[in-house]
Amino acid sequence: MKLIITLMLGMFLCMNAEAQVINIPKATKEHFAKKYPDAKEVDWHNNVANYEVKFRNANGVHRAYYHMDGSWDFTETYIEKSQVPAAVNASLAKSRFSDWKMESTSLIDNNKGQKLYRLEMKKGVEKKFVFYDKTGKEIKTSATT
Repeated sequence: MKLIITLMLGMFLCMNAEAQVINIPKATKEHFAKKYPDAKEVDWHNNVANYEVKFRNANGVHRAYYHMDGSWDFTETYIEKSQVPAAVNASLAKSRFSDWKMESTSLIDNNKGQKLYRLEMKKGVEKKFVFYDKTGKEIKTSATT
């Protein structure tokens, strides 16, 4: 009997989690619709610290991030390693990350007007995001989450 009650409770909680409604600020929705009018497969999430929207368009798969006040922060576009500029690859080859494995690559377009290449690098259990501009200049490094 306990098993049946536990299973029913688990199913109820799963169904309830699926039915949660995310309240996205009007300014956020308007900005997104204007910036990405051809977005398809739009999927919004509230990550406590920000709003995130995953979507597709003719340019590929993206994730846009908005602050809790509804203002746009940045958009990440997933790219193939082959799409990373030669200048970035050359800089990486000479950097302290030259012997690290490149896990993923993306192009970041942020609210400061920057377009940066974000490389997720891994060595052992350590992972870092390394950001480069198109000329190969390293802009910053941060821990992955």
